[in-house]
Parts: sequence; C-alpha cells; structure tokens
Amino acid sequence: MTTTVLTRAGAAPRTRLSWPAVLALHLLPAAVTFAAALALGPVVRAWHLPPQFALTLAFAFVLTPIELGLLLRAAGWSWRGLPGILAFRRRLPLRLYLTILPCLIAMAFGLVILLAPLEHRILDVYPAAWLPPPDSGAFPVSTMVATLLFALAVDGLVNPAVEELYFRAYLLPRLPVRGALAVVTSAGLFAAQHYWQPERFLFVFAAQLLLIAVMLRVRSVRISIAAHCLTNSLAILLALAAVLR
Repeated sequence: MTTTVLTRAGAAPRTRLSWPAVLALHLLPAAVTFAAALALGPVVRAWHLPPQFALTLAFAFVLTPIELGLLLRAAGWSWRGLPGILAFRRRLPLRLYLTILPCLIAMAFGLVILLAPLEHRILDVYPAAWLPPPDSGAFPVSTMVATLLFALAVDGLVNPAVEELYFRAYLLPRLPVRGALAVVTSAGLFAAQHYWQPERFLFVFAAQLLLIAVMLRVRSVRISIAAHCLTNSLAILLALAAVLR
C-alpha cells in the first residue's frame, strides 16, 4: 500500500513506498550488480587485469544504468521530468561547500582509521576471496594506471552522483517512515546493499548517517553528491599515487 504525501506548492506530490518496494528498490540493483561482477571475474582474469576491474565494469554497465533507468521510469521516461521527482535540490553558496566538505571528508577518513581493526577481523572470518586485494606488482604500471583512471571516472564521479540522486533525492523522501527513523533506514539499507564489501558495512552505515543528517540540515542533495564523489575520488587517487611512487 502506498500513501501520497503532499509537498509544498509547486512541488510534485510524492508517494510513500510500501516496504516490499523499499527493499526491492534499495537492494535488488546492487544484487544484480554483484552477480554481474562475479560473472565478469573470469573474463577480467583472462584479460590479465586487476580483479577490482570486474566491479568497476559492473558499476559502469549495470548499477548506474539500472539506477538511472529507475529514475527515468519514475520521471515518465523524460530527462526534463527528473527535477520533478527529486527532492533536496536547494542551491548552496560556495562558503558552505568550503566549510562542510573538509569536515565531512576528515570525519570519513577518521572513521576509516577507527574501524580498520574491526574490518581486518571481519576479513579474517570472511575473506573476500572473490575479490582479492590487488597486487600492483603483479600488473604493469600502465595497466594499473588505466584501470584506476577508469575507476576514478566511474566510482569517483558518475556512480556516486547517481547513487545520491537515487537514494537520497528520490528514495529517502518516499520511505514509509519519517525523521530519525528515515535517516537510519536509508543509511542501513545503503550499507546493506554493499554486498561486495561486508567488512565495510559499519563504516558505510556510519558515514551515511552523518552525510544524510548534513544533507537534510541544508536541504540539498548537492552537498551529499560533492562529499560522496570527493571521498571516493580521494581513495582512488591515493591508490593511484601508491602505484606511481
């Protein structure tokens, strides 16, 4: 059962989703993506490419198209209709980006350091055998650089931007709960759909709690897009720097 929620004058009415729809829309696209990454694994190995490239390809050609397709379907298959289904579209002054983004990035990297021991323990119990850590020495530098640059474009820029539009600007306002429970639900489901990295569930959940709270405070998905893109890009750039040193 769905319930129509009337918004401010001039904004399109939003329909609260049923719980089965919420679970399907949050969890199924990533499940299909994970299956595609598993299927691409042997192909990537046959091409003598780093194993993570299978996931990057799945993000580029499965996850992002699915999420964009669902957004377009909700918008009546019209790019012009997209703004009408998206919430939190407030424009922010530059000073807010310059103030908020460094704090969010610092907190994200602080969480990485804080949770690293727990993640190592989880990997001891549940090793990511399907996606082993890349041994940069096992691949030519040119191969590592090319795959990381592709990852920078896909997982550093395009995919996180689409994810924020899909999960925050589209799904979050349509959850069948409101307030703090909606924040926890959105963050929890976003973490749960990271099937390929169970050791990072807690980090993703905590980081999303923070990011969603800030986004709701300033009423702008633009800040969450910027923060998500920056944190993903910085992680990839650090890997690239390690390859090139």
